[in-house]
Amino acid sequence: MRRKVLFVTMILLAAALLSGCAGGPVRGATWPGLAADENAAYLADGPYVFAISLKDGKELWRYPAETDGDFVFYSTPVVTPDGLVIVGSAGKNHSLIALDPNDVSTSNNNVNSPGLAWTFNEARDQWVAPPLVVDDKLFAVNADGFLYVLDLQDGQSTKKAVKVAHIDGRLWAQPTTDGGRVFITSLDHSVIAVDIETYEVLWHEDIGGAVTGSAVLGPDGMLYVGSLASRLEKIDPASGRREPVLEAENWIWSTPSLDGDTLYFGDLNGRLYSFNTTAGRLNWAPVQPDGPITASPLLRDEYILVATESGSLFALDRGGKVLWSQEVGGKIYTTPVAAGDLILVAPLETEFYLAALDQNGRQIWTFTQGN
Repeated sequence: MRRKVLFVTMILLAAALLSGCAGGPVRGATWPGLAADENAAYLADGPYVFAISLKDGKELWRYPAETDGDFVFYSTPVVTPDGLVIVGSAGKNHSLIALDPNDVSTSNNNVNSPGLAWTFNEARDQWVAPPLVVDDKLFAVNADGFLYVLDLQDGQSTKKAVKVAHIDGRLWAQPTTDGGRVFITSLDHSVIAVDIETYEVLWHEDIGGAVTGSAVLGPDGMLYVGSLASRLEKIDPASGRREPVLEAENWIWSTPSLDGDTLYFGDLNGRLYSFNTTAGRLNWAPVQPDGPITASPLLRDEYILVATESGSLFALDRGGKVLWSQEVGGKIYTTPVAAGDLILVAPLETEFYLAALDQNGRQIWTFTQGN
């Protein structure tokens, strides 16, 4: 019960801070967003979005060049096929922006900053969920309860939505797709399917608990989603009919990670589950590292990497055996990211913003602002 009260407090606090009620961006108000490509890590962390060299952990650029109290960044950046970095603001400025890493200039305060490829300014609330890129379309859900569909090839520097669909509820997770439908989850206990061509809502299913992660399309063609009702649900993507398939011990906060026909996910009691979608049962009894699990497990060829609120990483084999563990420090809520041979981790309550580890958990470099 204490953990649930703690997380209710965290949700309410994050909502207040993200809405701008706290009077400006503060690093550590909530967990940062993290992504990477072959050259750089992209960290959305309060006042700035940073690009960090994977080679040595040095800052390549930041946006904006100077602190702007209207901007707050926590949403996971999305790197498009043509190299743009798309990220939304959760501050008073509700812009969704596309940054161009190939158009970097030096500001008056000697800070490298990228150019703006385009901006989108029609949303009325904070951007928490990263958008979904499907061919030349962008499906972006906002905490205002709307889905905004953008044309990535329209050549406009200030984009207008091709379609605005009212979904309702607070939308915090990235949409997913099966190619014909886009699936959206909501804090109002819902999973929603939208036609990818007409943008019409096909079904809207209440699953009895807030959903903070994304739906996952399994190899059996079914959707799987965890919720704060402490359940894993299986949903027919065509009809929305659902079936609870697993009762967890506590809230399922993050998006399950799919490995073949197995889903890996954690709960706030700190238990890691391995659910076989073909057999419809657990592969092994849940294992419990050392703290609540809010990040999605990171799948590697050699192991499954699990981050905990206690600031630790655990590498487990496919049988649930711990191969190694490493204390990173602070509290880890953000899902670690693989970048080549590196594992990137962005904890809270540490002197550094980002750490790069090797495949055995040894620290290679750390990043702090200005280094």
